[in-house]
Amino acid sequence: MKYTPSLPDESVNRPRGSLIVTALKLTVALALIVAVAYAAMLLAVDYTVAHLSAQSEKRLMSFAQVDFNMSAARHSDYLQRVTDKLAACADLPYTIRTYVVDEPEANAFALPGGKIMITRGMLGQIRNENELASVIGHELGHFKHKDHLKGLGKSLLAGLISMAVAEKYGALFGATLSVADARYSQSQELSADLYGLDLMQCAYGNVHDATALFSRMDSGEKWRYFLASHPDFGKRVARMRAYIGERGYDDTGRSVPLPKGSGWFRH
Repeated sequence: MKYTPSLPDESVNRPRGSLIVTALKLTVALALIVAVAYAAMLLAVDYTVAHLSAQSEKRLMSFAQVDFNMSAARHSDYLQRVTDKLAACADLPYTIRTYVVDEPEANAFALPGGKIMITRGMLGQIRNENELASVIGHELGHFKHKDHLKGLGKSLLAGLISMAVAEKYGALFGATLSVADARYSQSQELSADLYGLDLMQCAYGNVHDATALFSRMDSGEKWRYFLASHPDFGKRVARMRAYIGERGYDDTGRSVPLPKGSGWFRH
């Protein structure tokens, strides 16, 4: 048999379908791989942190460093009394200290090392101790669920994945991780809301006005929260009210008034 050389068919190295469709499929597949890998590693971090002993957690908390100027924060005896009352039901292996931050934006957050920060703007919106207890209880929920330690592990994972894929797929990686991270953070926030209800029921015997502050802060603009670390207030209120019904908590108690005087939170 005589061999007759010839050029290959021009379609040999061409995909059968559209190049655009092929590229889109590859992009979606990569995004899914990154999202699934990130979710799996988050589960591993959560499992590891959840099984830390109280002694190990306490040691890690003592070494925790945060980029926050504590000179801008003031301790409040009243806020501390409310915190201690709720924390007695939380059984944490370390003491929580609560401070006021002189910022106009309404916010509250937990810092590694056992510190809760509440802004002057948030305190200005709180009408009674019940609402204050709901806010502080939520932050205590983050400590109980070890979200601060999980956050450190999450940051490490994000850095490792970034080094592996960001050079070639930076924009895609960033968008995929933003969506996955937002879902993860919102789940933590909802869990902290519900734990705060547990603490209020334990410390006060009721959850009266536990959702009042969030209800007032609800703008109804749910689209703004798609990539936010916190779920929209309407969703949070609905979940909290459902949980109150599921657990049979008493929401018919009385409002505990705040201390008299506009400067109570600065003491």
